Amino acid sequence: MRYNKTFTFLLTALLALPLYAQKRKPAVKKKQPAVEVVAEPVDPKLEAMLASTQRVVFIDSVVVDKQSFLDAYLLNPEVGTIMTYHKFFHNDAEPYSTVYMNQLGNKCFYAQNKQLFTSDMIGQQWSNPTPLDGLGDFETMNYPFMLSDGTTFYFAAIGDEGIGGLDIYMSRYDSENGTFLKAENIGMPFNSEANDYMYVVNEMDSIGYFATDRRQPEGMVCIYTFIPNQTRRVYASEDFSNQAIRDRAAITRIADTWGNGSARKRALARIEQLRNSSQQQASKKKDAFRFVVDDNHVYTALSDFRNPDNRTRFTQLQEMKLKCDKMARELEKARNYFAKAPQDDRSALRSEILDDEQEYEQMQTSIIQMEKLIRRTELQP
Repeated sequence: MRYNKTFTFLLTALLALPLYAQKRKPAVKKKQPAVEVVAEPVDPKLEAMLASTQRVVFIDSVVVDKQSFLDAYLLNPEVGTIMTYHKFFHNDAEPYSTVYMNQLGNKCFYAQNKQLFTSDMIGQQWSNPTPLDGLGDFETMNYPFMLSDGTTFYFAAIGDEGIGGLDIYMSRYDSENGTFLKAENIGMPFNSEANDYMYVVNEMDSIGYFATDRRQPEGMVCIYTFIPNQTRRVYASEDFSNQAIRDRAAITRIADTWGNGSARKRALARIEQLRNSSQQQASKKKDAFRFVVDDNHVYTALSDFRNPDNRTRFTQLQEMKLKCDKMARELEKARNYFAKAPQDDRSALRSEILDDEQEYEQMQTSIIQMEKLIRRTELQP
């Protein structure tokens, strides 16, 4: 009887275990706070500019002190001259402004009070500054440069069309209205979210330069050298991945733009030739202005001329010689082209060359006459 009672008790306890287990509350895992991932906003202007990144071959780059960055620009004299405002005007009114003077030395562009102006050489003095109209509304404008065509104009500015800091813009001069067309942002890879400026093209040697402080320490700037395109070229999305285009837009590695390297190799040869020529010109600079009046008088400065009119005449004489030298080079190119041209084209080319040769001879005669006039009037008592 005792066995039956014990068995019954144990059986009842075992049958009750599942019911007891069901009544216990399951352990609740503590919830972690949800972290909301917020995507960075996409600048549509930046993305649009990225999609039209220009395909450019970068030759080289050099990091220099911002205070003397213009020294890294190697230009052909026929391109003109770029210099600091201080060096050109001999004052410190605009310590960060630059000046561009054309190859004839009779027209300049410069920044003053964060705006752009131009002046012309009249006699021996620069005219009053004239503001450049039509470029658009900008907060700050600086670093002007005009191509040798006298029409295509580049500068850097801070404005609504920019993507950060100073951006490089391009405009064209409308000679009929005497104003500039509204400037356009030239896009990537020349512009970035940093400061990009002083875009210069040496057309004679097919070499371009621009400065940027992207990825640079304070007070330093990187000067990129590139091969300017004759027509605008962009990266095709079917040939380059999105990341590859982004890398080229940011200029993360200039070697990515070299292709087979042949274009860069030729450009490096042109730069070396230009550097050698510049060094030779620098060594002869002291004799750059040398006008022989007679056996006893050699002038090396405009102030040497006793006759004030001769100072103007000598400036005109220099301009005539520059034009004459340029025409001589163009004639040489035309003759070389004529030798290789098809027979059907030679008749028209022959006529053009003969006309140019006649104009060249007339210009040489004018130069000789001007020199004689200066000497004669200078020797008069």
